This record gives sequence, C-alpha cells and structure tokens, in this order.
Amino acid sequence: MIKIDLLKNHLKAIPALTKIWREVLGQVWIPAVSIEQVEQKFLQHLNDQTLPLTFVALHNNIPVGMCSLRENDGIRPDLMPWLASLVVAPSYQKQGIAKKLMDVTKQKALELGFEKLYLFAFDPTIPDYYARHGWKKIGVDEFNDHPVTVMEISL
Repeated sequence: MIKIDLLKNHLKAIPALTKIWREVLGQVWIPAVSIEQVEQKFLQHLNDQTLPLTFVALHNNIPVGMCSLRENDGIRPDLMPWLASLVVAPSYQKQGIAKKLMDVTKQKALELGFEKLYLFAFDPTIPDYYARHGWKKIGVDEFNDHPVTVMEISL
C-alpha cells in the first residue's frame, strides 16, 4: 500500500528521492543540476504550513515518488503556487501514485488559501496526462532554453 506524507516527516528519504528525481526528470531536462544541489533544495521543503513543501510517496516505508508545492518554479513569477517535481520511480509508474501525489498537493494548496495551482511540463506528451486530470493549458514558456507547456487548475 502507498502512503503519502510530508517530506518533513521523512528526512532519511531525501537521498532516495534525489536519485528518483535525477533519473526521471533531472538527467534529461536539467542535467547541470548536481545531486548536492537537489538535496539542498529538498532541505528547504521541510514545511507543512508554508511554501515550499514536498509530499513523499512511500511503499513499505521506501520512497517511491514525490511532489512539491512551491511559490515559484523558475518561470512566470506572476503566478503562484506551482505543483513541481512530480516524479515516481520507473518501477512504480502507472499505478496511480502520481495522481495521489497530485491530489494531496492540490488539497494542501487549497487549505493554504490558494484558488488556482500552476505547473509546467517539459515533455510535450505530459500535458495530455494533466489534461485528463482537469488541468488546462494556458501557454508556452521557456525554462533553461527548453519550451515548456504552462498549465493551471482551479482548486
């Protein structure tokens, strides 16, 4: 069974989550970011009532995925907050874990008083996944010289 909890309650999960992030997202889209930089970023996400914060998906207490809620994700400073770094370990994909992480992140944004949530997708196939879950494309932007699809959802 998958358990979703705040990263602040699972500090020992950071190295494993960093590896998952690097494998699924970082090495393809943001290869210049080091493992150490990612771990330092996660240490800033140990919150529960303020941003940034991160949720972790655990299977038998083993971290298998994560999703962050941030004030900004590197583009469009006029929009806030952002769902970011939604990643699931390849061997755990296609089991509904990403949706669980997304749902808990959306709920937390709502609890914190936000009416909308934003994200951007590097991969051009990813917006279809989010659209199936109610997200709407609001534009195209650029992040680290990559075109990205910007999306929003009303909470």
